[in-house]
Amino acid sequence: MPTCNHCDGEFTADDLVRHEYERVIVVHCPDCGCVLGQYNRHSGPPKTDRRR
Repeated sequence: MPTCNHCDGEFTADDLVRHEYERVIVVHCPDCGCVLGQYNRHSGPPKTDRRR
């Protein structure tokens, strides 16, 4: 379970607040709004992938 370092709350992954941008996903604590993580978004195969 993820734990917030700011308010010491423990949450399930479904409880966390996610903001999805074109290249980044930012995850926040639902209670205090502290940023818990920032992740690169990997969506779809690269444009050089020629598999069909």
